[in-house]
Amino acid sequence: YLRRNLVLRRKEQKKKEISRSKILEIKIISFSAKGCSKAAEIAKGLEAMDSLYSCENFSPQRYISDDRTAALSESLDTWTAKNFACSDALIFVGAAGIAVRAIAPQVKQKTQDPAVVVVDELGRYAISLLSGHLGGANLLTQTVAGVIRAEAVITTATDINERFSVDTFAKDNGLYIEDMKLAKEISAAVLRDEKIGFISDAKVRGNMPDCLIRCEDIEQRQKLNIYIGRREITFKDTLNLRPRPYVLGIGCRRGKPLEELEQAAVSAAQKAGIRMEDIGTIASIDLKQDEEGLLQLCRKYKMKSRFYTASRLMSLEGSFSPSAFVSEITGADNVCERAAVAASEGGELIDKKRSLCGVTTALALKEEDRMEVSFE
Repeated sequence: YLRRNLVLRRKEQKKKEISRSKILEIKIISFSAKGCSKAAEIAKGLEAMDSLYSCENFSPQRYISDDRTAALSESLDTWTAKNFACSDALIFVGAAGIAVRAIAPQVKQKTQDPAVVVVDELGRYAISLLSGHLGGANLLTQTVAGVIRAEAVITTATDINERFSVDTFAKDNGLYIEDMKLAKEISAAVLRDEKIGFISDAKVRGNMPDCLIRCEDIEQRQKLNIYIGRREITFKDTLNLRPRPYVLGIGCRRGKPLEELEQAAVSAAQKAGIRMEDIGTIASIDLKQDEEGLLQLCRKYKMKSRFYTASRLMSLEGSFSPSAFVSEITGADNVCERAAVAASEGGELIDKKRSLCGVTTALALKEEDRMEVSFE
């Protein structure tokens, strides 16, 4: 009881603070009494960790013996279709074949699919089934395996051969991969022990893997290369990993659907002359940290989310567009502009408040000298 209360207090404190990383929404489904028990163990273990996991458990009513699991009220196909689109990860506790058949109609591409992990009902194995790198299934598999003392089963070639993975590197550093086909070619080359050129306009921390050769300029590039920066590089042999330095601040009424939030976000990006892929973070007030449409927008475009208290937003200095109505409702006289500046860590507000579909947006740009990547 005391441990559970401590966990709840820690989670509540994290919600009150500035979010360092977005909460991962995980749906867990099981198909037997033993599986339901194991699923509850997984959820409890994940939520007790320092990382911000939020788990929802589902199982047929006849197998439920705990108070955190919801009764499955629809077919598995319907449940999967609904949660595949609005979750960061799905965990199936049961046979791998069940998971494969359930997700098959939903699988699109690795840049969009959520992580999918399978755990057998006895908790002997945790298997990374889908979206191992970009979706984070490999890391989640290892985390789950640690929680229940299972063996992690990971099959991606760069991982089992302990080689550099360009898509994992991009995900960890918040970079957008311009060409997934070329990224695959680079991974194949790494597995063949070939050297890859590495050009970066960003500061580099940590030790680069042996497969990368640091090039001071694009003209020194190798047979295959990775370029990190905002310049337009059009060489067919060079993979552009784009920093995402823009922050989109958003304010909205409760219950705004994804479609309207996305329309407002896309419009703001277009008017600022940037792409949605250039936006790495969505920021708002902490009252919106459970706003489903906002979280779906983050998941769709693989953006981080940052939420701030009203007092934190009001502590910012600068010229903002005040609203007495917004102040009365939220305690902050402006949400979108202040949140954008807060998440940009002192960056410049490049596009002030706009309103569309009942959604307010503003864009800020992080300072260029803050751009860095890490191999740690």
